[in-house]
Amino acid sequence: MSAPSGRRDTVAGTSARHRARRKDTRRLLEAIEAAGGTAEQSPGQGGHWKVYLDGRYIGGLCCTPSDHRSMQNDIARLRRNGLRITSKGRYAG
Repeated sequence: MSAPSGRRDTVAGTSARHRARRKDTRRLLEAIEAAGGTAEQSPGQGGHWKVYLDGRYIGGLCCTPSDHRSMQNDIARLRRNGLRITSKGRYAG
């Protein structure tokens, strides 16, 4: 079931875990939430997530990356913009 138009799903509780397609993406979304960030699924873009830290956009994620380096590049971008996660995409609490 998809969200009504105009409404974005945020990573709160279990909603993102069920919506993300890949296991490594689900784990990264959980780490983003644990580190104090939020992720919203982009409207009209089935496999993309926008990541915010303190209300500021810090990067995006693709749930179905076409390149084996995509996830590492996304993690590096989020870390450079202040999200406290490790280079493996885990919460660095």
